[in-house]
Amino acid sequence: MATFHSIKELARGLQQGARLLNDMFLKRKTVALRYDEALETLDGDENKLRHLIDFGVVVRSGDFVELDDMYQRFFEEVLAVNEDINIASVQTYISKLKLGMDSYLASENPGRKVQFLREVRHSFKSIEKATRRNVVDLKRNVDDTYKQEPGFKIKELRLRDFDEKAKLIGELIRQTEKVIDEQAIFFANATDIGMKQTLAEVREGLHESAHGLIAITAQIIDYLNRIEYQSLLVKKVRQLKYLKDQFMIEEHTNVREVMSRTDDVWMEKQPKYMTKVSLDFLRNDDGALDILRDVRRRLSKKTMLKSRLAGRIDECYLADGRETNRAFDHREIMNAFLAQDADLFRFVWEYRFAEEIDGEARLVLFLQLASQYDEELRYTSEVQTMNHIEYPIIYPK
Repeated sequence: MATFHSIKELARGLQQGARLLNDMFLKRKTVALRYDEALETLDGDENKLRHLIDFGVVVRSGDFVELDDMYQRFFEEVLAVNEDINIASVQTYISKLKLGMDSYLASENPGRKVQFLREVRHSFKSIEKATRRNVVDLKRNVDDTYKQEPGFKIKELRLRDFDEKAKLIGELIRQTEKVIDEQAIFFANATDIGMKQTLAEVREGLHESAHGLIAITAQIIDYLNRIEYQSLLVKKVRQLKYLKDQFMIEEHTNVREVMSRTDDVWMEKQPKYMTKVSLDFLRNDDGALDILRDVRRRLSKKTMLKSRLAGRIDECYLADGRETNRAFDHREIMNAFLAQDADLFRFVWEYRFAEEIDGEARLVLFLQLASQYDEELRYTSEVQTMNHIEYPIIYPK
């Protein structure tokens, strides 16, 4: 694979495919771009596309192309939209920092001492930038995971992983501050004004990152507690829903007894007790002006509200209606399936119900039976297709 030999060559290569790279980066998490589509984005210039592939900027996989991982991480880092928390080993950072300090103290060459001092400053800045950037990325990823991830189990696993990464960032901050406190000899000899300024910036940045980590850790704990509560609540609701669908909710629960004891009037307004203001207060006290302004503002709001009220509701919308919900007796259907030899999907698809059932309802019923009665079924690795639906072959045990 060819490689770029200078920044100028790299910039020119990226500029030639800028439209394609921008399109691929925006769609990196959602859509796989076909080779023909990529070629069309470059106005049919296959030489530009081949150039990006040859130099490893774009990777071709069959009929699809995608950004190379290295360039994707580079773009995400520069644009501050990376989702991964890239925190290197704490020991790697600290070892590099101590090595630069020890080399500075051991060297007797003034030129080499300046070089080692610059290396120490760069190490401090790298640690400060890494902690600050990762704290920002961690907070964004924690919020996005809790709000957007639909699965409770995956959400919990990712939040716990973020909690471990927060501990790594915190450990890096503590180890760096420990080095600053313990290396008194180095800082006594390193009288460079740039080092003092860098040290002050690093202390401030680490302090802000540490406070940010405290807030993030508390947020993760709160999110995990919510997930646990919501998971238990969803589990109970699903159990009640299953019993309701099977017409067994009154047999296995005391729902009627609980509902009979519940007499909440949560929709009723709470009573308000007001004390009238005396006329002497309204006439003689300057504080009454604020009360009168508040009354005037409330009355004007009521007038505006009345002018925006809708008209009378048409009687046709208030007429009584009836809605019928279809329910299947899963146990009866399952008993009929266990008494024959066809696979589950074909049995459900050809089953004669009392009324006409469409294909979508039969597909939902197939999935419900396959998940509820897994102990009575034998799942095979075979698949077949019926009416453009690919389904697994499931037999009775």
